[in-house]
Amino acid sequence: MRKLCTALLTLVVLISTTTSVEALESKTIERHNGASAYAEWYEINNNATTYTYLSVTETNDGTDIYVSTCTYGPDYWSEKSGYMFTEDDVFSIDKKLNSASLSEINIDVNNWYTGETETMAVKATWTGMGDMSKGSSSYSSQNGDYVWKSSDSSTYRGASVTGSINGMDLGASSYASLSNFKSTYMSMEK
Repeated sequence: MRKLCTALLTLVVLISTTTSVEALESKTIERHNGASAYAEWYEINNNATTYTYLSVTETNDGTDIYVSTCTYGPDYWSEKSGYMFTEDDVFSIDKKLNSASLSEINIDVNNWYTGETETMAVKATWTGMGDMSKGSSSYSSQNGDYVWKSSDSSTYRGASVTGSINGMDLGASSYASLSNFKSTYMSMEK
């Protein structure tokens, strides 16, 4: 009788373990580490104001680059923007956020006023300034058997930047920053 009880208990433990393993088969974890640099420029020339924005984000997958320029005046408006992803080694950033650089890249941009597409040659160099700051956040939710969690942490620092589009100097930036980040996403269905 004792052997029968031991055998049944072992069977229950095995079934419970199998169920737990099956529940964990639906668990997904993603981790992303990376770095980014941002810059904004304003230029006023006569009655026209030009705003230029550049962002570069590098992860293990590659580099995302976005650029936009908007020029407006009393009776004039023009906006161009473009995005590209590349696996080429075009962006470098110091781990301590002392400096970063975007090699000259050619990016296709759409003119939202005319509908035409053109290619811009863009490059930039950042120099970190001031103290570094850190931030973090986390989030979790559960809906029935589905659980979702995320956490983010980043270190960022103000910067100065020089840049050019099609060989024309963009002048002093109004805002620029450098950052390192880590993100983790987990989803699980019980």
